[in-house]
Amino acid sequence: MVNDRAESGTEDPLGSEQHRQVEALVRWADQKYLWVAQLVPTPIADTGTREHNVFLHASDPSRIYKITKGPGWGIFPASLATTRHKPVRYWFEDRPATPLEYFERTLLSNTHLMHELNRDDYPVLNRLKGFVHSHGRLQAVTSQPVFDGSPATPSAMATWFIQRGFHFIRSWAWFRLADGLVVFDAYMDNVMDCDNELVPFDVIPILAKGPLLESLHAAVARLDSQSHLADPS
Repeated sequence: MVNDRAESGTEDPLGSEQHRQVEALVRWADQKYLWVAQLVPTPIADTGTREHNVFLHASDPSRIYKITKGPGWGIFPASLATTRHKPVRYWFEDRPATPLEYFERTLLSNTHLMHELNRDDYPVLNRLKGFVHSHGRLQAVTSQPVFDGSPATPSAMATWFIQRGFHFIRSWAWFRLADGLVVFDAYMDNVMDCDNELVPFDVIPILAKGPLLESLHAAVARLDSQSHLADPS
């Protein structure tokens, strides 16, 4: 039987790799005194988001604090090995991220999506505050600026991405062939319109490689061929 959910990524079992990385983070937190239990309210309310719980801290009202939620480290898009016969929107799925993948995407938000903004108005997006142990799990605490704006419209987001060389892949996903940057979760709640300046504050950027990169290139080719068929002129 063909398993349409076979993931075509690394052969290393995700669970053991995540465990190894968590152990390395615990050692690093011990060495650098990065334990910040005092920042996190107890109990912390479930804010209904799938990757983080969000809270405010009286000492820093200009920023929103986020703590990773549940057993994982957010999500990480992956390509499915056996879905090329289906429409492109079925070629990808979300799987639990490793800590390394989580922090890579956090850094990419700072360096590849926010670098155009005026730093006087838009300071560094993501800051690592430290770590806590909760319910037997290591969780990361980060912060972001409080943005004054409204959710970006789909048309404004499309214009923003296209002007920067991205190709539409599927709902909420854009890919740039020039450098392999793909942005997932680019929907209204994750991109703010601040005085006509778009701020993609909670998307998932990845410098794609391996099977994911191959699938994204194939997706662009498939969608391009379909657009030519739809408009033969």
